[in-house]
Amino acid sequence: MTPAELTSLLHRANERISSVITGASSLILLAVCALIGAYGLHQIQPGIAKIIAALAILGGIVFAAAYAFLRWQRDELYDDVVLHGFRHVHPHAVARRAAQLVSRARRQQCATTLERFLDAASRKHLTPVPLPREALMEVKPQVRRLSLILRTEDVELEPAGMVLLHRFITDGATSPLFRTTAEPRDIERELTRITRVLGPELPPELERQAA
Repeated sequence: MTPAELTSLLHRANERISSVITGASSLILLAVCALIGAYGLHQIQPGIAKIIAALAILGGIVFAAAYAFLRWQRDELYDDVVLHGFRHVHPHAVARRAAQLVSRARRQQCATTLERFLDAASRKHLTPVPLPREALMEVKPQVRRLSLILRTEDVELEPAGMVLLHRFITDGATSPLFRTTAEPRDIERELTRITRVLGPELPPELERQAA
């Protein structure tokens, strides 16, 4: 995907988000006006005002769900920008997204998710999604090393690597982590790629711990 294509998609996403915000604001205003008209000015029947307010609130909930979905879509586009290194595309917004990706909270969240996958594979726990349990156990050292990297706050990470990691642990359509037929080499290849892009250099004592 080219910078121009990403710019166009982001522009469209921002327009849709603005439209959703405008729509939600209009519905809130409608509900408030209906209630004021009924109970403040006594110009609208209370029953009708309640129906209008209820429909406006229902519409607001729909808009809130649409807003969350559109925000997620836009974040995915920002992640694509980070991954491809097009930092000149929406630079301020992308910089904020990059900071979120390498934040302490995101690092801890990803590390915990990796460890839970390992725990589920080793104990044969039921999981909401299928896992290649045997393959995961064979690459256990690589997974634990990656988890240690994430939890070591002194180690600086590249946002692009965090994009790859997040997609590795969440994307059921493309990640080998969610294919029961995945071979250990498939998962190991992705872990190696993620670690390389993250670009971490563990202190010697932690490197020995990871080994």
